[in-house]
Amino acid sequence: MKTNGDKLLIIGLIASILSIIIGYLLWDILIPIQDYNLSTKEQLLEAQKEAAINPTLGRFLLYFGFVRLAITAIGYIWMYIQSKR
Repeated sequence: MKTNGDKLLIIGLIASILSIIIGYLLWDILIPIQDYNLSTKEQLLEAQKEAAINPTLGRFLLYFGFVRLAITAIGYIWMYIQSKR
């Protein structure tokens, strides 16, 4: 039972890290922006919508990956506590 739980936690960790990386690549603007400091927040959001590959899906994958990473960390802590009993 313990090895099955370990495998699930490792799969969850790998999936969450991959989700974060892929989400960041989809969300981020991969081309340099001129005069970054002179732009307003609305202009930057509009530039991101135009230049990013898929900012909506990327943002979802980022949030999903961070939540899954937190759940995996809680699972590791829970298994550590259970092994010390």
